[in-house]
Amino acid sequence: MAPDQESTQLNLGYEIFIALISILSVFNMVLAVIPGIDPAAVHVVFTINLFLTLLFIFDFGLRLCTAASRSFYFIRDYGWADLLAIIPFFRILRVFRIFKTYRLVHKQGAKNLIGYLTMHRAEAALFILVFAVIIIIELGSFMVLVAESVSPDANIVTSGDAMWWTYVTITTVGYGDRYPVTEAGRLIGILVMTTGVGIFATFAGYIGNKLLAPPEREQRHETVPDLSPPAAVTLAELRQYLEQREKIDAEISTRLARLERQVQGETTPSGSGPAA
Repeated sequence: MAPDQESTQLNLGYEIFIALISILSVFNMVLAVIPGIDPAAVHVVFTINLFLTLLFIFDFGLRLCTAASRSFYFIRDYGWADLLAIIPFFRILRVFRIFKTYRLVHKQGAKNLIGYLTMHRAEAALFILVFAVIIIIELGSFMVLVAESVSPDANIVTSGDAMWWTYVTITTVGYGDRYPVTEAGRLIGILVMTTGVGIFATFAGYIGNKLLAPPEREQRHETVPDLSPPAAVTLAELRQYLEQREKIDAEISTRLARLERQVQGETTPSGSGPAA
């Protein structure tokens, strides 16, 4: 059972991303039923939840296709809950995703989790950026609608207006067709612009690093053998490691001796030799 169980778990950074998405989805369920909230702001929450549902559909299909045992994933690893959670009426079942991620993090331990995020900073940053964009679009749109709803001169009055304004603001495009007119709305605009600049600058740096990184670096990393000893080894593993080092050292010594003989043969004059 253990190998099948491990096969249902994907990349750790991806698992944490899905857990954050699940928490946001459950939070939106509660936020949508709070009385007294502007209907346009509630529609923003529904629109974001629709996008999150598409992510959950992709996640379910990915897990089903990559699982070594589909029956284990669907029955024992709460795959049925993942499928039902796609349906809006059963969104509360998305708490199972949070539980599975908690179980994974608890199994790995906080130290290993921090080490993984440190070793895979670029990948973790990408997931964080995607989640941050979703959060900013939702909160920025929701808050600006609440702030602008008190002004009769507001031109951000629908969920479409608010989400359009938020997105063009965080991308620093700023067409100017929609803008806040209240003091609270402008304060929200300042926050959205500040966070948007940082997010898209980081995203641009990530893309640039991936495009400009020389491929030879990865090739050298793959061809050079790893001679560093493991962190935690048994006696048999340590013996195997030492034998590997001795084999590599012997091969290097043989090649150096062969090269030295070739160099000496080339530098020796053809006419010189021992006297008859």
